[in-house]
Amino acid sequence: MKERIKMLIIFVLGGITLGGIGVYAATIISSINVEYNNENSKLVANNVQEAIDEVYDKSFNKELITAYEYSEQDPKCINGEEKTCVKTDCYKKGKTCKQGTVIKYYVNDSEFHYFYVLHDDGTKITMQQRENTIRNIAWHAGANDNSKGPDTVLPVLEKATSTWVNVNVLEYEPGVTTLYENANTGCSTTEDYKIRCEKNTYTSSVLGTRKARARMITALEASAAGCLVWKDGSKDSNVIPPSISAYNNGSCPDWMYNYLYQSKNWGGSYNNDTVNEDGKYDYNYWTMSADSNNTIVAWIVDRGGHLYDVHGTVDINQGARAVVEITKP
Repeated sequence: MKERIKMLIIFVLGGITLGGIGVYAATIISSINVEYNNENSKLVANNVQEAIDEVYDKSFNKELITAYEYSEQDPKCINGEEKTCVKTDCYKKGKTCKQGTVIKYYVNDSEFHYFYVLHDDGTKITMQQRENTIRNIAWHAGANDNSKGPDTVLPVLEKATSTWVNVNVLEYEPGVTTLYENANTGCSTTEDYKIRCEKNTYTSSVLGTRKARARMITALEASAAGCLVWKDGSKDSNVIPPSISAYNNGSCPDWMYNYLYQSKNWGGSYNNDTVNEDGKYDYNYWTMSADSNNTIVAWIVDRGGHLYDVHGTVDINQGARAVVEITKP
């Protein structure tokens, strides 16, 4: 393919029209002798040969997926962009990616994002975007009522990811289709500060069957990644960090709460301290899960690495991170 591109460019550059007749001279003009001006191009090449190589690399030699071993120690690899990142081919069939593995993935022909692996069943990988995909939006905006499901945030997330044609289409019925370990949408806290989801607060009859490129994380998935509801036995739902030391640093792995406002203050590695047009920060992000014991709230992952449910569904200080699925090549 590369030689075909090269020959085509040389052919065009070397074409000479004689007397209005489409006859081409036998002499091939070498790219070394042809001036190349990249002033109006999007290439960084300085000559024709480099331009040929760059076009080839951009169009035909691009890796759809690159995976890196997550590590907070040396060699450090937390966001996938560190020069010390070690590549892995765990995404191939017959292999398994560890939870937290960093995935750089082209969601379409021109757009890539970084993700972290939530789970890998050997055939498909479920992963969550590194940053919030959408920002500052309510779970259900009409009222503090989780029986309506995330009908405000979920359609916006789906629209924002609708061009991600390189990820699988997810078709599921809330309260019916198993997402991770079960299908239930209403969750509560267990005695060991984990999540139990045994009830349906909302179902497909409310939210409709979903068919989209992305969804949100469930509270069960966050729990499976290590998020406890109240770390070290603190069960006061009104606690706002850092009012008690037991609650200061959450139990979620830092890759789950990086890129939130001042997340580095709570043990994270990277902040996102930019504001949107309304002056709002990325504080937290929503899960798909409602609270089965409290009708006005839904579960979130916050900037301190906590999984909790103290916010009403109308709260707009939350965002959402795309959870997508890819089939192993």
